[in-house]
Amino acid sequence: VLDHPMVNAFAAPGGQIVILRGLLDEAESADEVAGVLGHEMGHVESRDPTRLAMRATGSAGIISILLGDVGGGALAVALGQQVMQATYTRAAEAEADEFAFRMLGQAGVSTAGMAAFFDRIAKDAPEMPEYLSSHPSSTGRADHARNANGTGTLTPALSDDDWAALKAVCNR
Repeated sequence: VLDHPMVNAFAAPGGQIVILRGLLDEAESADEVAGVLGHEMGHVESRDPTRLAMRATGSAGIISILLGDVGGGALAVALGQQVMQATYTRAAEAEADEFAFRMLGQAGVSTAGMAAFFDRIAKDAPEMPEYLSSHPSSTGRADHARNANGTGTLTPALSDDDWAALKAVCNR
């Protein structure tokens, strides 16, 4: 857990998962954090961070060689990179969501927390045009999460005491 106010978590190359304090501050339940953590575990399982870093380095290098690094070259590289990565990363994000749904289901944890988290994202931030966005639509992701639960008894991801301890981890 990194003591930073941004509401985010990410998987880094090498399999490390970083949860930012802002996510813990904004999450309304342990099940929301469990959904995000399961999603990031899906990225690690698929080696998405490493693949994306290699892909970004390779294509950015080719573009900068072709355009040179003068004037707006860096901006052109960044914009070109965004468009080229968007489709790939949307697919990786959807696969990571599916991994999280399976993990939560195997643990007997509801995907309702994940749905609630995506609902808030959709409400709080306007969505980018799909061709520029690295993630699928938050509204669609929320609907998918709501429909991902199987049958059976579901339990919370953490006890109330453990959830309070996790939320306070950066206060120590």
